[in-house]
Amino acid sequence: MVRRTKEEALETRNSLITAALEQFCEKGIARTTLSDISAAAGVTRGAFYWHFKNKAQLFEALWAQLRNPLEELAELSENPQEPRPMEKLHELIVLLLQTVVSSPVHQHIFRLLINRNDLEGELQEIGEHMQLMHAQFRARTQRMLTNAVNQGQLPVGLPVGLASYMLHSMIDGLIANWMAGDKQVDMHVEAPIMADAMLVMLRQGFVSAD
Repeated sequence: MVRRTKEEALETRNSLITAALEQFCEKGIARTTLSDISAAAGVTRGAFYWHFKNKAQLFEALWAQLRNPLEELAELSENPQEPRPMEKLHELIVLLLQTVVSSPVHQHIFRLLINRNDLEGELQEIGEHMQLMHAQFRARTQRMLTNAVNQGQLPVGLPVGLASYMLHSMIDGLIANWMAGDKQVDMHVEAPIMADAMLVMLRQGFVSAD
């Protein structure tokens, strides 16, 4: 009976996360209410509060689930024991670009990320969480680049902090331009070429012309 109760609780929690994903895609994160999510999941508001204290906490659980496919590649690339971190970083960039293109909820999340300073009230907590995630991912990228330097895949002396900043700026810029309506480039198809260009810049862009 205890096991069944735990299974039912997990099922309800997963139903809420799934419902939130559907509602966020349909209405956007800001316009989705707790009542919308609860109704879509077929549970009461009380059941919602049993699992999550507010929409921000639910959002964190949803985002943790959504980023799982990216986590394995990120962990491999930042692992000092990984012999070819640049290949893993390339795969990560491609997967990231293709995921955003194909996933409306990732597009909503990206919009929140670049406009997080405008979030107010309950959504401010989401903005703060996303700001922390952004900083953590940039730190992880620096570890990835450091691994690549140590493995001889990037030049010795590469300023990894600056390189990480530039890499993030290029990725953010590509996604922002695509989302702004510049669909002339099929980013899902061209993602490998875009990733190649970024990593060539890291290999060559900091080399002195002298």
